Amino acid sequence: MKHGSLIIIPTDTVYGLAAKLYDQAALEKIYVVKGREQSKQIPILISSFDQIKEIAIYNKKAELAMKTFWPGAITFVLSTTPKHEALTGEKTIAIRMPNHPLALEIISINGPLRATSLNKSGEPPMTDIQEIKNVFGQHVEMIHEQTLKQSNVSSTVVDFQLEPFNMLREGDIKKEDIEQLLTQLSK
Repeated sequence: MKHGSLIIIPTDTVYGLAAKLYDQAALEKIYVVKGREQSKQIPILISSFDQIKEIAIYNKKAELAMKTFWPGAITFVLSTTPKHEALTGEKTIAIRMPNHPLALEIISINGPLRATSLNKSGEPPMTDIQEIKNVFGQHVEMIHEQTLKQSNVSSTVVDFQLEPFNMLREGDIKKEDIEQLLTQLSK
C-alpha cells in the first residue's frame, strides 16, 4: 500500500475500508470518505497474535479469549501500550483478527490495518461489489473482492479493560460463550 492510500478488503463479517496503522493521511481520508465523526476511533485488524504485543496491554482472561476466538468475529477493546499511545494519543483501542484468508494475507503483507465497515456513516454496510465500486472506487488504491461468504453480522465487541469484561455489542459470539470460557481459568 502506498502512503496515504486506502484499500477495501473482505473480512469474515463485512467489507472493510482500510489504511495502514500509523498512516495519518490515510486515516484522515477514511473519516472524510465515510463522513464519520473524528471522535470515533477506527478499529485495528491484525493477522497474528504477535502483532498485538506492540499496541495493546491485556490480562490472562483477555489472552485466553483472544487465543480461543481468533481468528474470528470478535473485537477486543484493550488499553494501549505506552509506545502506541505516544504515536497516536489513544489510551484504548479495538482490535480484531478476521477469519478470512485474503484479509489475513493482506494484513501480513502490510502490517496491522485500521479498518472500518464499508459504508457511509450511519448506513448499513455495503455488500454489492458493483455498488462498492461506484461509491468508493475513486477513493481507494485497490478493491480486494470477496472470496468467501460473509456473515453480514458485525463482530462481537468486548471491553476487557474491566474485570471480568463488558459486552459492548453482541454478534455471533455470545456473552455466554465468553463467560463459559473464562470459568476455565478459575478452575
